[in-house]
Amino acid sequence: MAKKNVAVLYRIILIVASIVFIVIFFEHLGTLEQAVAVLSQGAWFFVLAVFAIQFLGIINKGAFYQSLYDFFGAKDSLKRLIVLSLSSNFVNLAAPAGGFSGMAIFISEAKRHGMNKSRAAFVNIFAYFLYYSVFMILLLFGLFYLLLNHRLYRYQIVTAAILFGMIFLLFIIIIAVLEEAARLKKLFSFVATVANFLTRTFVSKEIIKKSDIQTLSKEINLCLHHIQEKWKGLWLPIFHVFLIEIIDLLTLYYLFLSFRYPIYLGILITAYAIAVLFTLVSITPGGVGVVEATMILVLTSLRVPVELATIVVFSYRIITFWIPFVIGYFAFRSFQAEKINRMENGSG
Repeated sequence: MAKKNVAVLYRIILIVASIVFIVIFFEHLGTLEQAVAVLSQGAWFFVLAVFAIQFLGIINKGAFYQSLYDFFGAKDSLKRLIVLSLSSNFVNLAAPAGGFSGMAIFISEAKRHGMNKSRAAFVNIFAYFLYYSVFMILLLFGLFYLLLNHRLYRYQIVTAAILFGMIFLLFIIIIAVLEEAARLKKLFSFVATVANFLTRTFVSKEIIKKSDIQTLSKEINLCLHHIQEKWKGLWLPIFHVFLIEIIDLLTLYYLFLSFRYPIYLGILITAYAIAVLFTLVSITPGGVGVVEATMILVLTSLRVPVELATIVVFSYRIITFWIPFVIGYFAFRSFQAEKINRMENGSG
């Protein structure tokens, strides 16, 4: 009976996700049509190259998770991890929560990966840590380039500082845990005390048990010491993260070439870094509207013609945001249908 209730819950989630998809899609349909029209004006061989590169990008993201899961002793097929990656991307865009909403997709499959949910949560947080750490290199280059060209503005500094602060805090926590496991348990105990106080006040119920704190702190400590001992094995996940950045940079580069504009490498990296920054730290889902405006502003401030900047930015966003969003929705439907089928057949 419990599994039947869970299956009904997954059906409700699927219906809600479908409604969100339809609302977001049709709300920005005009922008999408404009971007498609603009994209059709580019040199076809470069446009084909862009789509081929993005296809490789989808495979690479699945391969990144496969290599990371393999490092932590979990196994799954590349095809399945591609589906989970696309589904996670869709959920992050449809229900933005700092990446945690998409992370839930992977955590819900922890048992099938041969690990508990605490370890699955850590592995996915570590995946974000690797991605952000590599991206920091590009972001620092972009900010320095803007500074040299006297085009670095306060809003860019503040946004970058927020992201740097998040990464730095996570890094400090990792160092503290490696030095003394008890510190992590104290930190979780404090968070649990605050959370339980709030839930007792409003719903007369505690949401975090002491046993949960013990399990979570133990798993994270084990994972961090595994990283400390086997850190050389991280070369493959890190390689895939670098490929993620290179693939998106090449996408932007070939879009400029498709409109016969040989962009300088410094401008290319700067525009890309600022775009990703405002995707990660934005008040809108996936930075819709904010990223486009900021990219155009940065490109034109670096002497790229405004018409060309607008064309390229809209094309770039349709390829790196809208197409993955649509594909991700259908991947999410497939993932949910599989879960419902497993629930109804009693296989979990």
